Amino acid sequence: MVATIRPLPPQEAGRRSAEALAAERGGNLGWCGPAAVALAGGTSYAMACALLRAVAPQRYAPEGEIVTAYWRDVVQALAELGVVAERLPLTAPRPTLLGLARRSGLAPGLYLVRVTGHFLLLRLQGFGLAEVNDNRLSNAVLTARTHGRCRVTHVARLAEADTPA
Repeated sequence: MVATIRPLPPQEAGRRSAEALAAERGGNLGWCGPAAVALAGGTSYAMACALLRAVAPQRYAPEGEIVTAYWRDVVQALAELGVVAERLPLTAPRPTLLGLARRSGLAPGLYLVRVTGHFLLLRLQGFGLAEVNDNRLSNAVLTARTHGRCRVTHVARLAEADTPA
């Protein structure tokens, strides 16, 4: 069932935008769980929903919107796309997203993050600089207004896609 899903080329993983996902949906914003899978996996929003349904059919209705996604299902859907999500321990209990970016010692790279009730991608640049990507934001500088004060519940480093030479 999952074998029919064809992701975008690897160089697109983690580089699509919220605007592209909304355009696929006729201008409507998608939900954060499927959006995180689509953005990190370089696939369409519809295929991200199909993947979530395939990895956990008991949790997602065959039709309609996927409003609530589960961490384990998002990680498994990414694995089906070949994106490895290495779960990392939190250095402090429920740090803010700003605290995680600035004081956690995480290496620069792309991370899947779940803050209370929301999935997002965080691209750490180093020196406390980070960009947020989710179902509404594309490459937005991490600030208190871009989810910075939200409490982190889960974090996983995503394997960077190899760019063809």
